[in-house]
Amino acid sequence: MTKKRPVTFRPFKAPRYAYDKLRVCRHCGNYTALGEERCGKCGRAALRPAGRQAASLAGRKMHTRLLLLLLLTLAAVYFGQSLQQMALSGAGGAVLIAALYYMQRKVRQNENLFALNELLGRNIDRIREGLELNRQEAVAVLREDDVLAYEKLREISILLRGDRIARQRVALLHGFQLRKDMNLELEQLLLRDFEPLLAEYIGEIARVRPELIKDRTLRYVKNYEVQILEMNKGREILAGVAGAAVRLKRNALLYSGMIGRYVQELPKDRFLRLSRLISASPHEAWNGLDQRIAEVREAKYRWDPDF
Repeated sequence: MTKKRPVTFRPFKAPRYAYDKLRVCRHCGNYTALGEERCGKCGRAALRPAGRQAASLAGRKMHTRLLLLLLLTLAAVYFGQSLQQMALSGAGGAVLIAALYYMQRKVRQNENLFALNELLGRNIDRIREGLELNRQEAVAVLREDDVLAYEKLREISILLRGDRIARQRVALLHGFQLRKDMNLELEQLLLRDFEPLLAEYIGEIARVRPELIKDRTLRYVKNYEVQILEMNKGREILAGVAGAAVRLKRNALLYSGMIGRYVQELPKDRFLRLSRLISASPHEAWNGLDQRIAEVREAKYRWDPDF
């Protein structure tokens, strides 16, 4: 059995928007999701947030429009047939320039978003290439520093999704002792098929951070319940997940069948929570869970004053 060791992760906060993690090198155009100071491809200290790069491009377009209108105004003044025509052309051009400047300021945020969408769409292949280079860099440091490798993969996974990077992260987490105070994730690591290491990780999460057990995780566990039962301590994992599920009435109802199969193994506080949920909503469709609770309560907690 792999010996788990205590580790400490650097503080990490997922950005509001995934593209906030993306930076582009102004020299070679390489993209990265890591917090490095220099470009991993050309080595230049020329990295810039993609959002700021897009805002710069949008600003250039706006300035170009203003400059074009200014040139048209000057041309109209220059070719005026009289002083009056020149004055009217100059005044009309000034009004148009002021109006365009005002309108551009009003829609600047939309222009920035449009420019960002255009920038990312035009460079999607470069972005994929840059993120793959980031992933390879994380794998390269794995032997020397598995914690650093995990932290790099965690950064990259904001933008690079898929089973391959999720498997790598789960494999690394398998060697770490998990604690309640750690910045842990779960739903971002769920795979399309069954993975024993992921099932073990879900069991650990159910123990230290049960609030992370949500609908997608419960569906995953239900889909692969048979495979998990075949694992060493598989029933313990399923009982832990069942205990986490009863935190919310909605989950207790949706997964009542699965929870009922592990009621006997639930800790007393989880069993009490579930018993009170059912007592408060006796007319809900508990799918036989209410009867199972009554049986276990009679057999196990008959003389317990909490019940």
